[in-house]
Amino acid sequence: MIFLAKRLGRFTGILLFLVACLIVAAWLQILDYAPFVFLALTPLAILVFCASFALLAGILFVRTPRHNRIELTRMDAPALWAIWDELAPPRGERRSLLVDDLLNASISERKRWFGLLGRHTTLTLGLELLMLVDERLLRTVIAHEVGHAKLQHTAGATNLAEFLETFETLFVYVDPETTVAGGLADWALATWLKGANLELMRVSRKNELEADSFSARLCGVDAVADAEAFIATVSRAVKTEIHEPLETELLHAIRAPVAPHQRVWERRAELISAACQEKYLSDVWQETTKKEASHPCFRERFENIVPGIAPRAVPVGASAAEICLPQETFRRVMDQTLRTWTDFAENAVGIY
Repeated sequence: MIFLAKRLGRFTGILLFLVACLIVAAWLQILDYAPFVFLALTPLAILVFCASFALLAGILFVRTPRHNRIELTRMDAPALWAIWDELAPPRGERRSLLVDDLLNASISERKRWFGLLGRHTTLTLGLELLMLVDERLLRTVIAHEVGHAKLQHTAGATNLAEFLETFETLFVYVDPETTVAGGLADWALATWLKGANLELMRVSRKNELEADSFSARLCGVDAVADAEAFIATVSRAVKTEIHEPLETELLHAIRAPVAPHQRVWERRAELISAACQEKYLSDVWQETTKKEASHPCFRERFENIVPGIAPRAVPVGASAAEICLPQETFRRVMDQTLRTWTDFAENAVGIY
């Protein structure tokens, strides 16, 4: 089933529904020959049909995570669009460039009307990422995301993730905690779902290493190795020195604290410094890859690019947010992100 899910995505639910119909048809045939067996199998047949129908409904109602993203047109961010077009020349597909509030980047592709109306490719860049990296490191990040699209990583892994998402529809209608049918479905599917999720994580880790290698071919080995080292250390620094203290602060706050992206911007010089990178380099280097992780550990990714070389602190230039975004656009993104954060924080601390 995992093989089919990688290729058909959520539409695997159609095949499962057809199989369920065959099972129900066979169950109905038993009525004429063995009525007591028919009655005994009734709960199972109803469960199979209802579960498959819920998965079929999930094809239409697959839920995608909601993020507070800001769309940037070509006029809003010509330099960012130019980098994307240079690394991946447009081939007629529709494109969108979004900014969220994370220290991350991602790319996704959607086929419109089963591919008849072409593809829609969406590149998302995190505001914290744009603020911390320079233009050279940002190019390697965008090249990495382009690699995911070029190597069709957005097909197999996304299809499997979409199929797993349809199970959420099943458990919305039959809650495992409050319904017998949901409890039975959860018991019957638990082992398979765990294996499917582990397979999704394995595929994701493999895809990350392949995208890193693709980026190295476009931008050079040294640039990608520097990006791996810097992003690994600065991510740990931001988590330890910005986000974790902020979580504690929120527990005792009576009004919205300073937003995390503002704190990152104010402390950028400190966060990108060689001293800060060296402070966390040893910790991230010693981490190992967990089988439940969607990304390989830093050491595995770094040695995939430059085996046998120890990482070092990376010199970082002017912020890509200032270099690649017009001042007006940068200010608008900062202000809109601040409003979103303030709304969230005020709700969190009970201010209305």
